[in-house]
Amino acid sequence: MGGKKISKTPEAGSGMPRYELKELKAQAKELFGVRAEVVAGAMHDTDGQHFSIAEVQGKIQQFMKAKVV
Repeated sequence: MGGKKISKTPEAGSGMPRYELKELKAQAKELFGVRAEVVAGAMHDTDGQHFSIAEVQGKIQQFMKAKVV
């Protein structure tokens, strides 16, 4: 995960650790292979401050497949 350590919050029911969105954005290249701006766009309409890596990955995939009108 690179040289930076990100802090995780206690697992919230799903069994997956959850991280602050700002930390996930800071590590976007290492975790998801995209720039922080892509994570910001993918997570634009989401509620909450903490997300699992799998949740963000799914949102990024949806965001990248969305049609531009």
